[in-house]
Amino acid sequence: MRRLTIFSLLGLLLLSACDKPSHENPLFPLVKGKTWTYQIETVYDEPDARTVKYTLEMKNLGSAELSDGSTAWLRRSNMGHEYWLRNNKQSITRVAMKGPLKERAIMDEEETTVMPNPLAVGATWTTTTVPYVLRRRNEKPADFRYLPKYQNLPIVFTVMELDVGLDTPAGHFDGCARIEGKLDILLWNDDAFAFKPNHLIQQEWYCPGIGLAQVERVEPTTTKLLQGGVMRMKLLDVH
Repeated sequence: MRRLTIFSLLGLLLLSACDKPSHENPLFPLVKGKTWTYQIETVYDEPDARTVKYTLEMKNLGSAELSDGSTAWLRRSNMGHEYWLRNNKQSITRVAMKGPLKERAIMDEEETTVMPNPLAVGATWTTTTVPYVLRRRNEKPADFRYLPKYQNLPIVFTVMELDVGLDTPAGHFDGCARIEGKLDILLWNDDAFAFKPNHLIQQEWYCPGIGLAQVERVEPTTTKLLQGGVMRMKLLDVH
């Protein structure tokens, strides 16, 4: 697996004079300096229902040249996650990422499609994800995202609507795209007394000049031994 030291990448980033891609996608801005603030709220199902809220900030840091000579665009969260993105006329893809506890950015074995360009209703693409909400009540680790079996799950995204309006705490936006992702996880179902596919649904809204404005992930509970719920991410501010 190819690796990039984060320190050398940041050095290249500081030397770059470019502030945005030549083919900037208005639904996914990569221009240097743009910052988003989101409220993330997770509502867990009964019993033991609870709500967890926190604020996430995401900032574009600009461009850098990768080891293969190509240009990528760095996006970093206040939680310490970093994403290296490529932008061309056909799509926006992720080429590398770094977790908050990692010293090095790890190149994806294959570029991961974030968004095709341009969007058209009915267009589909596949990427990978982990469960955001599902957790085990009586086992450790509780959250499914930490279990190797449920990491890198394939999720299929489809463009459902274009030119829709959206209200967020940051304001009202027009001309937005709504994208829906679906994945199935085989889980025990108490009602059926058997293992059955559990349908996880994720909806995303992207607005011109703004980018990602809202996300909703629904992960239903199927048994008393598990806890599911809904995660909502809403834009509070962008500048």
